[in-house]
Amino acid sequence: MGVSNKLKDIRISEQINQTQMAELCSVSRQTIHSIETEKYAPSVELALKIANVLNLKVEDIFTLSKEGVGMKDLNSKKDAR
Repeated sequence: MGVSNKLKDIRISEQINQTQMAELCSVSRQTIHSIETEKYAPSVELALKIANVLNLKVEDIFTLSKEGVGMKDLNSKKDAR
């Protein structure tokens, strides 16, 4: 499963640029760019920092993509045995 996010849209709506966001989260601007373009999934700690800076819940910003196998799929395979 991959991690998708709404960071760029939220950041822009809050009138925060990438450099400012990076400074507020103690990371590089490139890290913020990589998260926004979904080339990098942040650590739990960084996701929490980002949510804290934006005064949101982590799940308001980040979601697991629907790709791959979920718990429901694993349970149905186990039940089929």
